[in-house]
Amino acid sequence: MTQPYLFHKPAAVRDGLVESLGVGLVAAEGSVHKRQKKLLTPIFGMSRNRRLVPQMWAKALILADKMQELVTKSDGNSEILYMHPLTMAATLDVIGVTTLGVDFDSVTRPDQPILKAYQRVFPSFENQSAVEKFFGATLPAIISPHLLFKLPLKPIQEFHQGMTFLQDFCLSQIRQKKEEIEDDKNDNIDVREKNILSAIIASGLEDESEILSHILTILAAGHESTAITLAWAIFKLAQHPMVQDKLRAELLAVTRNMKEEGMTLDEINSLTYLRCFLMEVFRLYPAFPAMMREAGNGTLVGDLHIPKGKQIMVSPYAVNRSQELWGDDAEEFRVERWEESYSGGAKSSQAFLTFSSGPRICIGKDFATLSLKVFLTVLVSRFRFEEAIPGWHPIIQKGTSLKPQGLKVKVTLL
Repeated sequence: MTQPYLFHKPAAVRDGLVESLGVGLVAAEGSVHKRQKKLLTPIFGMSRNRRLVPQMWAKALILADKMQELVTKSDGNSEILYMHPLTMAATLDVIGVTTLGVDFDSVTRPDQPILKAYQRVFPSFENQSAVEKFFGATLPAIISPHLLFKLPLKPIQEFHQGMTFLQDFCLSQIRQKKEEIEDDKNDNIDVREKNILSAIIASGLEDESEILSHILTILAAGHESTAITLAWAIFKLAQHPMVQDKLRAELLAVTRNMKEEGMTLDEINSLTYLRCFLMEVFRLYPAFPAMMREAGNGTLVGDLHIPKGKQIMVSPYAVNRSQELWGDDAEEFRVERWEESYSGGAKSSQAFLTFSSGPRICIGKDFATLSLKVFLTVLVSRFRFEEAIPGWHPIIQKGTSLKPQGLKVKVTLL
């Protein structure tokens, strides 16, 4: 890849990101992106993930306890549960404690102000009115973000209210962590490395607005993508009971002798079938199914000339399901493809685009994968998942992400 920044986000897309998240890693381009990635990549490395596993494990147990409470309310051991709201709350809690060092506790306390603010900024399809759905689908396509965010419409006003709350909350955490690090005269690793925000500040970054942009970006992109993938993973387990049984057998063989504080990073990464299962979910259900790009200069892609300013769509959803790249069974959910080959049998290293590729590959992919492995290890060990309605498939919510609308499964205590 000789010109990694030749294609960039169209102005309308970038402006929308900047208006909501600031110039963080997702919105940044060119040299700014390169500098930010160099700063942030080590913060999402293996050593940090190793330290964060106990926090992820604790939040997975809280989700499992909440699900058990919902199941037993009906005086039985089975219940139909809508999974996406639960996964949204649980993954937000993980992001809160690992990124900010703050326990949002949104699984057990859904009335939390921080959760309500977050829902105003990133509303789920189920929580939107018909008018909000219409505006959300049409206005961004015909009005520039600068103008859109100034319209006196209720959804826009609620967005600003929620964003103001989130920004103020995150700024207070930034200033608190700065004080903690300044007061630490002994370079205590427990102070500087206990969460992602502290690590960013300890790295030497002083620009408060840039730190805020990074935190808002992590809260938005990291939380939503993980919640979506976890919901789809549970749905695929319900659809494929033999896969679920095989995964549970692998998990129970390890968790039977597990310590109270949960599994270690090395133990989690040793679960090969869990990896294969999750890779197949990633392949078929990329959280962000399409990306718009614009040519910064005229260029050739193969024999195709793309003029400067031409916009193109890159679709991980389409590439990940391409028969040309993945074979005739590309549309099938087949975990075995990852057992047969570490790459899933793809004919190209660019055939798997769930986390993008090249310089713009998601630096949080290992963090997201780890948190999903932890959630699945806990949940599959404690519950059986079955289709709520045999043959039913959730509607995919229209928008920039692959949110499942009304995803429900039958959950049974083991």
